[in-house]
Parts: sequence; C-alpha cells; structure tokens
Amino acid sequence: MSWAHRPKLLEWVLASEPDPALVQKLSSEANLPEKIIKILINRHMDTPEKVERFLNPALTDLRDPFEMCGMKEGIDRVTKALFNNEKIMIYGDYDVDGITATSLLYMVLNKLGAQVDFYLPNRLVEGYGLSTKGIDEARDKGVTLIITVDTGITAVEEVKYAISQGIDVVITDHHEPGIALPETVAIIDPKQDLCDYGGDLAGVGVAFKFAQALYRNLNQNERELEEHLDLVALGTSADIVPLVGENRVLTKFGIRQIARTTKPGLKSLAFISGLMGKDISTGQVVFILAPRINALGRLGDAHQAIRLLSTKDERMASKIARKLDDENKHRKEIDEQTLKEALHQMNQLVDLENDRAIVLAAEGWHQGVIGIVASRLVERYHLPTVMISLNGGVGKGSARSIPGFHLCEALKECESLLVKYGGHKYAAGLSIESHNIEAFREQFKEVSKRILSQEDVTPKLFIDQEIELSEITDSLIRTIESFSPFGPQNLRPLFLTRNCEVLGTPYTVGNNHLKMRVRKGNATFDVIGYGFGDMAAIISDKGCMVDIVYTIEYNTYNNNTRIQIRLRDIKLTAGDMSPRYQ
Repeated sequence: MSWAHRPKLLEWVLASEPDPALVQKLSSEANLPEKIIKILINRHMDTPEKVERFLNPALTDLRDPFEMCGMKEGIDRVTKALFNNEKIMIYGDYDVDGITATSLLYMVLNKLGAQVDFYLPNRLVEGYGLSTKGIDEARDKGVTLIITVDTGITAVEEVKYAISQGIDVVITDHHEPGIALPETVAIIDPKQDLCDYGGDLAGVGVAFKFAQALYRNLNQNERELEEHLDLVALGTSADIVPLVGENRVLTKFGIRQIARTTKPGLKSLAFISGLMGKDISTGQVVFILAPRINALGRLGDAHQAIRLLSTKDERMASKIARKLDDENKHRKEIDEQTLKEALHQMNQLVDLENDRAIVLAAEGWHQGVIGIVASRLVERYHLPTVMISLNGGVGKGSARSIPGFHLCEALKECESLLVKYGGHKYAAGLSIESHNIEAFREQFKEVSKRILSQEDVTPKLFIDQEIELSEITDSLIRTIESFSPFGPQNLRPLFLTRNCEVLGTPYTVGNNHLKMRVRKGNATFDVIGYGFGDMAAIISDKGCMVDIVYTIEYNTYNNNTRIQIRLRDIKLTAGDMSPRYQ
C-alpha cells in the first residue's frame, strides 16, 4: 500500500465521568440506569425535563416560525402574491436538501391555489445558486416573485438583476452570509447576523418553517403539513446537519412519515432500494435513498427528482425511480474512478507528514462527484480537502472540512485568488481560474497549518462508556434506540470493552468485512466489523485477547433476531498494537 493510501490512526477518547451525585439524582428521577444517564449528561441533558424532552420529543416542541428574522416580511409578500394570483417560481439547489425543499414548497403553494413553477440550475452549465439564466426564464414566464430555497444568501448581484427585470425575491436559505446581504423584500436565514433564532436547520427545515408560517398566516390547518415531514427528514439527514433541537424533532417524525408516505415517488424509491416495508433509519436515508435522489443533480439536471417527489402518478413515479437508480449506479462508477485518480495525484502533491490540507485538481473530473470524493478523503486522512474540476481554464471546486476548521473563513483568506466561493463550516464550493490553482494550494495549506494543530488533525473516536459485555441487554438496546434519530452531535452511543477473548477463528465476508465471536465472563456475542477484514489474520491465534470499541444492535438472519456488536475499532489487549487503521 502506498503511503498516500494509508489512513490515519484513531485516537480513543473516553468521555469524562459526570458528577456522581448528579448521576445518582437524575437516574432516580428519570428512572434510567446510571450508564445511560452518564451518556445523556455528557450530551447536555442534565435535568429531568431535558431528558424527557430528548427521549419523548413532540412536534409541539418546535419554535414559532415567526421568531425567525425576515419571516413576517416574506410571508406578507407571498400572501400578497397568492391573493393577486401572481406567478411564483421556487428556485432551489440541485442537492437532496434543495430538491426536497423545492418539492415541499412547490406542493404547499400548489395546494393553496398558487400559480407556481420551480427551477433548479443545471450543475454543469450554471453551477450553484441563483443564476441570470434562471431569472430570465422566470421573467419570460411572467413570474413576479421568486422564492429561493437552500440558496440565495450570497446572490447580491443576481437579486439586483431579478429586481431590474420586475421580479421580487424572497430568500430562504441556511448557508453562511457573505460580507453584504442581497437587498430584497425578505431574507429568511437563521445564520444572518441579526437573527438570534439559532440552530442549524437544513434548507428544507427553513422551507418547512416558512410553510408553517404561511399556513398560520392564512388560518390553514398546520397539521396538513405533517405529510411533508418525510421530505424534511430526507433533506435534513442528507445535508448532515446536527440532529439536535428542531432538526431532531423534524427528523424523528419525518422518518416515521417516510415509512407511511402517500407519495408515489417515495414509495417507488423505497421499493427499488429494497427498503419497502422496513423501518427506515437516518443511515439508510443518507446511504441508500439520498444518493438516488442526488444522482440526477450530480450528473446534470435534477428536475426529474422534483417530479418524482411531487407526482401523484404511480406509473411516472416508478419510471423516474428506476432512472434514478440507474443514474446512481453510473455515478458510483464515476466516483470510484475519480477516487483512484485523486489517490494517485496525492502521491505527487501531498505530504501527509507535514501538510494539513489537501488540494487536488484535474481536467475532466466530474463536477457532480468531486464533493463525494472530497468527503471520502476527509474520512480517510482527516484533513480539510478541496477537489477542483478543470474545464477550459476555469476550475469548479468542492471543499469538505474537519472540526476546528471553518471552511468559509479559510476560503475568505484566499479570496483574492478565487472567482467566487460560498457554503458553510464543513462544506463549500468555489470557482477559480486554473492559473491560480498552485498559488491557492500553497495559501490554503498555509492557512490550515496556522489554524490546525497536530492534535486537530489526529482523528478521534469519542467513546461514551466503558462497559462489560454482561451489561449488554435487550433493555439497554431499547433505551439506546430511543436516542434516535442518530446523526451529527447525536451519534449512536459507542462502548468500550477491554480484555475480550476471541473465540474460534475470525473470518472475512463480503467486501473485506470481519466476522467473529467474543467472550468475556459468561457473556458471548457475534461481532461484525465492516472494512475490518484485514484484522482476521492478526487476531487469528487461539485465545487472542482484544479491546473493542463498538455499537450494539439487533441482527435478523433466517428469521432469527439476536444482539450483535458492530465494531468501530479494535486493538490487542497486550498493548503491542496501536488501534487499527480505520
């Protein structure tokens, strides 16, 4: 294996022990085991009220949408458009968050009797954000109001152009603002400076709050909007925003809505993905449903994805779902080829011992997949990564980051070398002229080296509790499941058990996955380690003792359901081996 292909070692970090008196008191008041209470306290649930709200969230926990800056002005303008029968265009983004947000507002306004259309830019032709091409199409259709979703906060010049064409713009977004805000009738973005709404709503979350406010303003039954929580869960999960606060409430109820959705498109997508009739998790949304919805947008035109989610025609839904599935397979092939080329380029350009950022560029890389590949490089090397696709002297880039490194602020320090950039802390996009790429690479590396310490670029595995295998019970799993939906800032709890005996001979299954059994005391469990197949030979000695970090889950095979340990990391108990390469 080339050094450029070598993943970084994981550092195990065990959560601190909370105040014993608080643990005992809260355990008694909440009637939960102390092990669970310790996890909850470390996740900032340190009162019975917070614990109750976390374990039993309700839609009534959602905040008043009118608390968000700009909401009243935006709703007033849309209400005026409805009463005057103006033509409205929903202008979205081509990723899952933008697609679900566009679909949601399109269906909501349609049901309210609006003359409404939608527009998504072509990733390969227009790139991200509000475009003059889209504005021209709106003007030619007689549109007098554009509502942006998941985009628009940095579109200063584009909004000016829209207004010059006789079109008002209401911006709903969740990205970081630029230095100047667009001068328009209303901006609804929780991240704008004067807004103290807080939270990290996805674009579809902001769109849902906008729909709530509109229904409230028109004295409509807000309960009708619950049928669209499936879209909110899809977009929120796919956009990898923190699953706490409102995001967690919306996703929790939205995941349930996916299972009972009446949308023919979602049903067709679940069927073709092999999820029909199964309980859906955020993991399945992120890794199974979202990539299929994303596929068309990544490879060009995402309009079919809107039609899939909004159509009531089951035949059309089935046809589009099959197309999305085919496109996703094609996208995967492009992903793999691009990753191979990126790893090859790293051998020449990246010094993993000293560099604290990765910047790669090549002619012919598909703009729609470089963000995915950048994410995979971040997972493997734990360094901020920029992937740039070159075409005709201009590069379009996607950047992904790690904790402690704010991408937009870092790009701001390099803005003299960029045509434009935008995004948020962990993900951003940029445009750059090809002759500036080498200078940008050096400057971005200098910025990252100044900001990031060696500690920052060492990937960490944060462990919630050290437990014994004998403590793993059905009751423990049921309580953990009540923590769901799992995602950023609310990950599935990780446990550590030391001195486990490996039983029998470990073996590999599928694509390099480890299967084994472990025992400690009287407790014995099956273990699956995805991507850990290389460990089988290392721990094959009879009676080998290991320390393991893992999550616990149920596994059903041949109608037999048993508790299973899912491995996250492993090392020899003897201490003569560091944690395995992730």
